[in-house]
Amino acid sequence: MIDRITQLQALVKASDSLQINAQWLDYAGVVEYYPEELVMTVKAGTTIAELKKQLSKNNQSLTFYTKDDSASIGAVYTNGGQDISDSVLGVQIIDGNGELLNFGGQVMKNVAGYDVARLLVGSKGKLAVITQISFKVLPSAYVGELSAPVKVSNNLALRVEIEQRLKLVFDPKGIFQ
Repeated sequence: MIDRITQLQALVKASDSLQINAQWLDYAGVVEYYPEELVMTVKAGTTIAELKKQLSKNNQSLTFYTKDDSASIGAVYTNGGQDISDSVLGVQIIDGNGELLNFGGQVMKNVAGYDVARLLVGSKGKLAVITQISFKVLPSAYVGELSAPVKVSNNLALRVEIEQRLKLVFDPKGIFQ
């Protein structure tokens, strides 16, 4: 049987236009979880409720605010802001050419160049199909009560230019709507 990633790659390659959502993605579950390392890698369709359930077994929590536990981690990632960006260690995507790409990893390190895993946070599914996300977690006692971040609407010319350039790199055919 063809695995889901191969199916998704074929769909992207054959498409002229796509709108991504968790039902379309149909790719959920915990890939790896190392409680002692405070790192979790999950498939993008995994619900926040499932993540919290897994983490609670080790008295750990997400380090970012989520409003809706029925939302997928992929949705939180693609609609997120600075709070989730600070937690992301790595991401696996399918770009607009149908290529499977990995950025970042499961460890915190200093690297030269762009941190693509963080650049794609808040991309609203317009640059790539997010398939997996690695992020750090913390002990629940350390995290405490999380509150919604203050979102600032900024349509600065620099931001628009960066988004346009990222679109050219990750979605050269312009299929992600």
